[in-house]
Amino acid sequence: MHVRLIDVAPSPSSGQSFQTLTLPRLAGCTPQDVRVSITDGRVERIDLREPADLVGMTFSCNNSRQAYRMADQLRARGVAVVAGGTHTTAMPQEALQHFDAVLSGEAEGGAWETLIEDFRAGRMEGVYRNGQSPSVSGLAPPRLDLLQHPERYLDFTPIEATRGCPHSCSFCFNSSIHGDAFRTRPVEEVVEDVRRATSRNLMFMDDNLCGKRGFAKELFRALIPLKKRLFFQSSLLMAEDAELMDLARRAGAQFVFVGIESFEEGSLESVNKEWNRLDRYKQYIQTFHQHGIFVSAGLILGLDGDGPEVFQKTLRNLIDIGVDNAAVNLLIPYPGTAFHAEMQRQGRILTEDTRRYTGFDVVVRPAAMSIDQLQQGYDEVLRGFYSPSRYGRTMLKTGMWRKPHIYAMAWWREPRRRTVRSLGRHINRRGGE
Repeated sequence: MHVRLIDVAPSPSSGQSFQTLTLPRLAGCTPQDVRVSITDGRVERIDLREPADLVGMTFSCNNSRQAYRMADQLRARGVAVVAGGTHTTAMPQEALQHFDAVLSGEAEGGAWETLIEDFRAGRMEGVYRNGQSPSVSGLAPPRLDLLQHPERYLDFTPIEATRGCPHSCSFCFNSSIHGDAFRTRPVEEVVEDVRRATSRNLMFMDDNLCGKRGFAKELFRALIPLKKRLFFQSSLLMAEDAELMDLARRAGAQFVFVGIESFEEGSLESVNKEWNRLDRYKQYIQTFHQHGIFVSAGLILGLDGDGPEVFQKTLRNLIDIGVDNAAVNLLIPYPGTAFHAEMQRQGRILTEDTRRYTGFDVVVRPAAMSIDQLQQGYDEVLRGFYSPSRYGRTMLKTGMWRKPHIYAMAWWREPRRRTVRSLGRHINRRGGE
């Protein structure tokens, strides 16, 4: 039996991408007597003619229509097709219109194994999900060896230490697949994954690596002797813990992505992120810099507290607090989130065409400005933040040019680069993966 797993993307990038854990994890928990192959559409062309007994697809919200077309083509030829991932978990009945079955939530814990067993018995149908969030202890190693074309990936090994996030931001879709519980893997198992890593650079795929500070400290202590470089996501609040910051530095922390989201208190409150401390942003960033950690900030424009003045204010504040990079996006109403439900209730979703849910286009009617004002203001922030003079000064000031920097490095490997604005859009795209 041959199971083919596909990461759906519109076309392979001419640059390099990051390895992800989604399909390698799924391959790792597949019964050993099943042959598994992986096609990563981000780096290679997807040929639907390749033979397989069962095809599994994962895809983002904005790639869902392409995935549905591919599934329809395969089913027309008699090939069984299943779907999984965040969008499928949020919209299982929609996916079932195109797939023979869907995997909702996490694969480990029995759901994927049951699906495989039912397929073998010729009775596969409906939604497969675990009764509760599975344990993240004793996970099978991810089959990163199944990813083809290693030269097309950046030199980073993906690592997973936790699942979930202790926060509940209304716009975030991650809780739809991982639930509300924040779970940590045994530190010794994470360390074993790190020992197997083929790169010195580790990309932690966790939503919030330091969501439990005690666990993060134990993990960093264990990683110190391994002399790796760590790249991860966290909240700004980790900067409040001096011991945690020191351990992160000693463990090799190089880069952190933090969700600032907005400089408007009303906007933060509108998405349940009022715990972000606006008055301490600059202090937090300085603390990261003092520990040699570059900071990329995630921001969203178009929240309900944003008026026409938000664009210049955002640009001034980004420069003032001293972030090294910023992934600035327009608001996306991800299906399955509390935010999507509220915007739908208010009649403010401008299009259900999820191909436009990229963060570059206005898809939610703003509350305090026109659609044109929001689109033009967004472009203005990108032009200002990524102007050659400002970005050059930042690189010189922070020493960014001397150290591996995930976003800048990814863009400079992109042969189609033409404008500084394209740098901003590329960084935004990388920040959303």
